[in-house]
Amino acid sequence: MTTMTAFLRMADARWLPVMAALVMGMVLMSWAPVAANGLDQVIVEGVWARPAGAGENSAIYFAITNPGAEDVELIGVETDVANIAEIHETVMHMEMVEGRISQEMHMHHIHSLLVPAGETVKLQPGGLHLMLIGLKHDLEVGQTFMVRLLAADGSALNLEVPVSQGEPRG
Repeated sequence: MTTMTAFLRMADARWLPVMAALVMGMVLMSWAPVAANGLDQVIVEGVWARPAGAGENSAIYFAITNPGAEDVELIGVETDVANIAEIHETVMHMEMVEGRISQEMHMHHIHSLLVPAGETVKLQPGGLHLMLIGLKHDLEVGQTFMVRLLAADGSALNLEVPVSQGEPRG
């Protein structure tokens, strides 16, 4: 019998309880719940998009809730239905013109959208929304299409978006 074989026999008998405990610990750790992060933890409700024709623009609206302990930063959106998909914000510009108040609404691209921990952010007409620029085909009421939200931490979330005249009920 070699020295190595004798050592292994002795090690097996002495270290068996320790090795069993280590293996059991690793098994238990593999079953432990993994903390959700980024878009894995958010809740998205009331998703819908406006109908529009090919070559036109549309917008997607929803409420996104972050029940987690960390903020989630939305940095992009991808879809096959439009040439460009961006996060947009509608802002009201007011100014005095010849003694009268002039109001104009403008939309502009924003590079990220923060969803603070424990809060809900609403994307709605006249405010924040996902802009679909240059539709590749008609979006008709009753259709659905896919959109992928992208977060700064690398997480992503796929959404099925129904086309409707307003927020779906129920």
